[in-house]
Amino acid sequence: MGFLILLFGVSLKSAKTVKTADNYAMADFNLGFFPICGSIVATVTGSAALIGGAGKGFEMGISYFITIIGFVSFTIVGMLLLGPVIRRLRLFTVPELFARRFGKLAALIPAIIIGFLYMTPTFGMQLVGMSSILSSVTNLTFFWGIILGFVVTVVFTLIGGMPSVAWTDAIQTIVILAGVVLALIMGVAYVGGPSAVVAAAPQELMQFGSIGFTQLLNWFLVFGPFYLVWQTTWQRLTAAKSTKVGISAVVIGFIISGVVGLLAIFIGITAYQVFETGTAPDTIYTSFIAEIFPGPIGGLLMVSLLAALLTGATSFLLSGAINISKDIYEGWINPKAGDAQILRASRLSVCLMAVLGLVIALLVKDIIAIYQVALAFTASALVAPVMAAMFWKRATKTGVIASTIGALVVSLGWRLAGTPFGIHEIAPGLVTSVVVLVVVSLATHHSEDETVIAYFHDFRRRRIANAAVSARPQDTSPDLPTTSATEAPVAESSPDPR
Repeated sequence: MGFLILLFGVSLKSAKTVKTADNYAMADFNLGFFPICGSIVATVTGSAALIGGAGKGFEMGISYFITIIGFVSFTIVGMLLLGPVIRRLRLFTVPELFARRFGKLAALIPAIIIGFLYMTPTFGMQLVGMSSILSSVTNLTFFWGIILGFVVTVVFTLIGGMPSVAWTDAIQTIVILAGVVLALIMGVAYVGGPSAVVAAAPQELMQFGSIGFTQLLNWFLVFGPFYLVWQTTWQRLTAAKSTKVGISAVVIGFIISGVVGLLAIFIGITAYQVFETGTAPDTIYTSFIAEIFPGPIGGLLMVSLLAALLTGATSFLLSGAINISKDIYEGWINPKAGDAQILRASRLSVCLMAVLGLVIALLVKDIIAIYQVALAFTASALVAPVMAAMFWKRATKTGVIASTIGALVVSLGWRLAGTPFGIHEIAPGLVTSVVVLVVVSLATHHSEDETVIAYFHDFRRRRIANAAVSARPQDTSPDLPTTSATEAPVAESSPDPR
């Protein structure tokens, strides 16, 4: 209770600074290293990383580490390569990139996908995790645990927006790290030490790759490409006070998150000695803590887990609400909306998403299953178009729309067919997206509302031009831009006459 009161106090303090929509959604683009890094860690290490990770460690063992390799490697490469471009574009959301490059219609589908297909069920996933904790340490039923988690999360998010979410995330990161490390150390000691863990665990749990190449590829693709278009990362980067701060905070945050995820897997392997083989994976982490550790220590560990889930829920809720308020409300319903209207729409969007997420939480209980579907469909539909906006000037609006729809249809069809050959639906979805995008783009012309540009190459050209100007300080020619290439707004190109 004391911990929640502390977080509530931080939210109230942050609320005093929220006067505009930009401040509510992006903290006035002035976040420093600690709140960004902490927010990344706290958001990544939610239900999927801790409860799901420990459960998969119990089931799959060290092979589940392939997911960590996937999301950490893709994020680092993506940030180092595209981070400065994302900063220069000053993007609130991923669909905003679609709107600028391919026109307003092309952005509608990504907005719906991210806001409702990814953020909403992922928020529901956090509620399921919070309820499992609350029901294991109190007399609350699973239903009332979800309701309590729902109420607390919505209040936190509504009060302070991004300033509140970022700073409460940062505080909770410390608790999360301490809790996971303590859980592993004491858990290993409880079962007899590292040698006892290795001796008791089945051989396949300790061998990376024991699940086979196809499954390794499936897990890598599910958790890898998606993080190139993870809107939470883009928003934290854009909200940073500088490009250097944003990129370094995101990269280090993901490395720390990878370490936490690995520790969760080891907790699941350690728990193999304590629970029977048929134990439900989603109960491993909480049951391990509740049954092994004495009251005060167990309480601390439960608080650390609750902190992870609460902060993940607030981040997903806020991020998805921005999609609804910016990309759908401002983009389609009321393009002339003023700042006060957008701020109000953002808060109403939080409520709408929260209610939908609550319904999902009450209907679906499998955490990893929810997350896999959300990641797979989002990545299948969005990765290729985003890469085209960055690198391929020839991509057309028609090609992008056909690509996103085609990827969703094929992914859904593949899943309904029972994932033939053991291949996850994300693989045929990604292939379909790329093929349809290229073929349809080459067969169609650019639309009048497109901005025909490859943002990465345009950024590089501007950076080289600025470097040339800097090398000749006496040259005052007005023909070249003199503002920083990483911070200057993008110049809109004229639509291709084709």
